Amino acid sequence: MTSYLLFLSLLFNFSLSAAPIDFNELEKSLKGKGLSGWVHGASDPLGLYVFTYREPGNFFNHTEFPMVASQPSIENTLKSLGRHDEVLVKGYFLENGAPIRHIFVEDLVLIRKYESPVPAPEPYPYKADLPSELLKKTEIFGKVHAVVDGGRVLVIEYKDAVVPVVVGNPQLAKDLFRNDKVKLQIVVRDFPPHPTHVSLNLKSNNPLVVTDRMVDWHGKKGSIEGNLVLFPKSPQVSFNVFALQVPDEQGILREFTLVNFEDAQVFEQIRNKLQSLWDETPVGIENGRNKLIHRGIKLKATGTFNVVEAGQANPQVLLVGPQSIERIETKK
Repeated sequence: MTSYLLFLSLLFNFSLSAAPIDFNELEKSLKGKGLSGWVHGASDPLGLYVFTYREPGNFFNHTEFPMVASQPSIENTLKSLGRHDEVLVKGYFLENGAPIRHIFVEDLVLIRKYESPVPAPEPYPYKADLPSELLKKTEIFGKVHAVVDGGRVLVIEYKDAVVPVVVGNPQLAKDLFRNDKVKLQIVVRDFPPHPTHVSLNLKSNNPLVVTDRMVDWHGKKGSIEGNLVLFPKSPQVSFNVFALQVPDEQGILREFTLVNFEDAQVFEQIRNKLQSLWDETPVGIENGRNKLIHRGIKLKATGTFNVVEAGQANPQVLLVGPQSIERIETKK
């Protein structure tokens, strides 16, 4: 665990101390000088705009807030935002009874536009067609994105869309880990219209079934195969991070980050090998929404799987060194 924390401090430049976030103080800032932070996600097709506040100097003491426009001009500004953009938001928290606090945005100023050091080749085309696609379904398969308010709300990734799920019975969701694969019995909600929300159908016998628990992978040795993924350096991440994308028979995608926590020099060698592979193969790069996917590079990585926290962004493969990575020839 110590080496893991040292790695995280290197990657994110964070402090290990943490205190509960004071939402009253945040709202004072919202109503006064404004609250500065970053865009966690912005999708006009999904009608979803999410703001991240991070405690200064403490990367992991953070929280996310969906943003609701107070007028058409603000909505147009939200539509122009992208992930990692730094913004100053003014407004207040909506008293709408939702477990996730929403910011009613009365003013928004773009402080700094994020420019990726590895530009995406083209705009990202969303594959999920919401809400019409879900209106035809009573059962869906997805991947856990977040667990909110002790399990009252579950946020899942359905295809490439992020969908809030009103759970109804928090016991069903409170112990889930991010990236757990789940099968849900659902009912599409009428409100709010954007983004699409669903509820668990608690009248069904098994409204929520975990088909693969991420924590069960922890400590096991093995290999995975998948296309090389690059998460470019950003305001939150100190250097390019590489992963492998592994699909399953349901079309659910997991990204496994390729790391070495024990030796910074070995980890740099791993990153250099992956960066060289990426740079030497310029054809086959796709925009993956919040990452880049190289369809021309498929790799096999062998090591030990690492899942230490419920909210861990991606599972990791702990590699001995660059020799733990093997290129696989892709079919023509």
